[in-house]
Amino acid sequence: MSRQRYTPDDVLELEAPTDSFLCPLSANKYGIEFLHFSISDFESKRKIFEIGKDRPGKAVPKVDLAQARGEGAYRTIRYEFSEDVLRLPSIATELEFSVGPHEVHNLRMIERHYFRDEIVKSYDFNFGFCIPSSVNTWEAIYAMPPLDDELISDMVAQPYATISDSFYFVGDELIMHNKAEYKYIPEDMAQAKKSYYNSDDEDDAKSGAKGGANHADEKWSGAKSSSGAKWSKEDDYE
Repeated sequence: MSRQRYTPDDVLELEAPTDSFLCPLSANKYGIEFLHFSISDFESKRKIFEIGKDRPGKAVPKVDLAQARGEGAYRTIRYEFSEDVLRLPSIATELEFSVGPHEVHNLRMIERHYFRDEIVKSYDFNFGFCIPSSVNTWEAIYAMPPLDDELISDMVAQPYATISDSFYFVGDELIMHNKAEYKYIPEDMAQAKKSYYNSDDEDDAKSGAKGGANHADEKWSGAKSSSGAKWSKEDDYE
């Protein structure tokens, strides 16, 4: 797929991860900046992962030495979770972001997840309108239908073979494209529930942010595994 402009319909037709980024960093002319991102078990409200300017987190950006001086080094991130995350019935994510001095109309995020270059899950979120120079909170709940044990074993046995592309649009204009790669650690090695964020914060169950939270409208579709299971996963963070 080589062209100058990509629309939501274009990325919704992708059946494998892209070989490169479909837009430059300079396409983000709205000055959208990600400030904080967290993933929680929706049922228990326990945090699985958290990263932000005030908390470095454990996600390590992938740095390809061949591209270390290029944009790609700052747009791909690697996550490491224990395999119990794949067995959770649902997870909640919260993304805090700021926008620049211009209005943002029809902000939309399309996220495509792949395992061994085959589409496994696709999400389509609409955030809507953002006022200029504002800080916004984007909350989403991801249903995670059960995966068959064989697929989970394959995903654990092949670290970073699970990949996602996240595309951000304003209207039909692609303004950001980020990638993520995922490694899952066997539960006996990770120790049960090791994924949960180790926090002494009494407010782990709290959701939203001061100033009010906006909830994205979600549309999702799943691709069946060999045993008919469907998979859903979390938002990424630049």
